[in-house]
Amino acid sequence: MSLELEALAQLRLAAASGLVCCGAELLVLADDELVLQRYSHAGVYLGQALLLSGELPAEPAARKRRKPDFEMLCLLPDGRLLALGSGSTPQRRRGVLWQAGSAQLIDLSGLYLALEARLTGLNLEGAVVRGEQLLLAQRGNNAGSLNALVSLDLATLLSQLAGASLGPESLRAVTPVELGELHGVPLSFTDLCLAADGRLLFSATAEDTDSSYLDGACAGSVLGCLADAQVQALWPLVGSAKIEGLCQLADGSLRLVNDPDDRSARSSLYRVVLPT
Repeated sequence: MSLELEALAQLRLAAASGLVCCGAELLVLADDELVLQRYSHAGVYLGQALLLSGELPAEPAARKRRKPDFEMLCLLPDGRLLALGSGSTPQRRRGVLWQAGSAQLIDLSGLYLALEARLTGLNLEGAVVRGEQLLLAQRGNNAGSLNALVSLDLATLLSQLAGASLGPESLRAVTPVELGELHGVPLSFTDLCLAADGRLLFSATAEDTDSSYLDGACAGSVLGCLADAQVQALWPLVGSAKIEGLCQLADGSLRLVNDPDDRSARSSLYRVVLPT
């Protein structure tokens, strides 16, 4: 069963990549920006906060090399937000811990080097707290790297955040996940979300690329549900939007954001409701 996307608004970003709901607000990251933006549930722009100082080049190739590649945004139990880079290059092994306008840079290299030893083509693109774990989603590609769930011990991670760096001590498990294909193109994780009923939801896209660095043509995206690292349900989305972030609102509906892979285009905010 394919699901229709209801377009709500265009965002003031060109590469939206992470999305969480905090009360009446949506918080959005882009992989080629240094800011965290705030929107209403309907997509009305409310403002932004600086995560990293400096300025990125306007020229696309130079910007791609220099960007922090923030692909993950998760809400911690104490209300702080954690933005994480993908780890696909040394430049992308930084994170930011954010609360009430205060941004703290986090060094991710210790943890990411340990993950790189276990995962071909490290490229993390989803994060969510579930119980005593922080789960990360490794995005596979056509070159043979696997989709996988990375389990981190939340208590250890929170303790390490006080020292502004994450090491390998929190790592508990790396579990491969088979997502299948869409229109003949392998699916790969783009985000994770914990539903109100406890289900682990994910977004995945069918992007035709062999690289964790270079983009490819997108054949479409899906939403799905995991249990014990097995896909329990899969819902293709109508159209070819490259969905990179999702979150659930209190009313049970989902909000999604896409990355057009084009600096001249704007990301969109979508609404979708999963079948009951």
